[in-house]
Amino acid sequence: MLRVRALVLGTILVLLLSACRVDSTIDVVIDDDGSGSVSLTVVADAAAVSLITDDPSELRFDDLAAAGWALEGPTVEDGGITLIASKPFLSAIELEDVLAELLGADVIFSDVEITQVHEFSKIGLRPASTDYTFGATVDPSPPLELLGDDLLASELDGTPLGRTLLGIETAAGTSFEDSLGLTVNVTMPSGASSDTGEVTDETATWVFTYGDSSTDIDARSSMDDILPRVWALVAIIAFVLLALVLLSRLGSYLLAKWRVPKGRRRRDARLRQKRAATREAEANRPRRRLLRLLIVDVHGVIVRPTDPVEGLLIPLITAERPEIDPQVIRNDHRQLVLGRISPEEFWSDVGLGPMADEIETRYLSSFRLVPGLHPFLDRMATSRLPVAAVGNQPRVWGDRLRRMASLEGVVSSWMVSGDVGSTLPEPALFEATRRTMSVDLYDCFYLSNVPEHLDAAKQLGLATGFFVTGAEEAPETEHTVVRGFEDLLRARRSS
Repeated sequence: MLRVRALVLGTILVLLLSACRVDSTIDVVIDDDGSGSVSLTVVADAAAVSLITDDPSELRFDDLAAAGWALEGPTVEDGGITLIASKPFLSAIELEDVLAELLGADVIFSDVEITQVHEFSKIGLRPASTDYTFGATVDPSPPLELLGDDLLASELDGTPLGRTLLGIETAAGTSFEDSLGLTVNVTMPSGASSDTGEVTDETATWVFTYGDSSTDIDARSSMDDILPRVWALVAIIAFVLLALVLLSRLGSYLLAKWRVPKGRRRRDARLRQKRAATREAEANRPRRRLLRLLIVDVHGVIVRPTDPVEGLLIPLITAERPEIDPQVIRNDHRQLVLGRISPEEFWSDVGLGPMADEIETRYLSSFRLVPGLHPFLDRMATSRLPVAAVGNQPRVWGDRLRRMASLEGVVSSWMVSGDVGSTLPEPALFEATRRTMSVDLYDCFYLSNVPEHLDAAKQLGLATGFFVTGAEEAPETEHTVVRGFEDLLRARRSS
């Protein structure tokens, strides 16, 4: 197997004998990541090839392929051949090794260096850039003895190749300065510049002849990348927007805090909670109970029946509208006493809108005052014990019933569920009455004949009494049984 050196040197011999010039071109292409490739193009005419072999097709270059070189050809035409060999490299060190494979280490190329310098503006005012620098020392006139090795010497009858070439030069009367030429092309990733070579676009070129002195070659290029700048600007804009959002939130918080009316700030809420906790602690503290307010249930203590929905309302409506479902009446009445619908809407929903005034008057007139109510209220007024009423009613019905029963001047407070949006036995009516009358629930006595209402009142700290009239039988209960208003008056006189 013949080496590529034998082909190149054989070509030199023939061309020297025929007084022709030999030019070699080495192309170094550098990519933007610092890698690249080296290409060597060898063109030999028929006379040069005939010095080595009679049949160009017999030439083999398997050792180049085994060394990692990619071959194009050899192409045989008119007895001559054209061969292009190329090999990639990944770094400056590999480039120096690849160049050394051409003619030997430090024979033509030495001190090969490729550098990359990245520059990035942290605030994104300038594009990111990468500066590339290539440098090497080229010796176009190496000692010819270095071009030979043992294999080539054996192929030339044991004579070192350098001596053979010198002998040919002397015999032909031709100098190597006029016959040997070397062209080096270095292609940079972007537009190239050089202090020593001629530049065309991205390629710097140097032309040498044998006999020239060693020369330092250089090439430079710079590549801008706008994408990092875009991301930097995006990050800056995002940071500014985040800062604006945070400042806006902070400003809104401070403005809202400044505009909160006195008494509704968090500090005021904490004070209220503290006062409430204090009141609760005082309420739970054992002390002598003082009767300061009598609270009575409207339905069961002031008027009867105790359950007006089942006892009065449903029978009254079904007498006019037999087809209506009683559950519809219950549901609508629930919304009515919670204050979510008006009496007009209630009567309309049950189909009695045109006669709403008449039906409502009949309904409220059907209530019966509990016997002895007015004398009892008069005695409470004389004793200066205020009486408050609580009941599950809309405000309109409560006011009408109060006027119809002539209770406007004798009942200090009439608190109904329609005012607070909550019905008995929930504690909202008791709490609203306490605030209205400015008393402690511990000092209140609550009368009702509904066990659930009494249980809820007792849990709030009120004294409780299960109210029954003289003709009614008292059930078993843990609450004090009060048999009519006279029984309550006797207990009042004894205390």
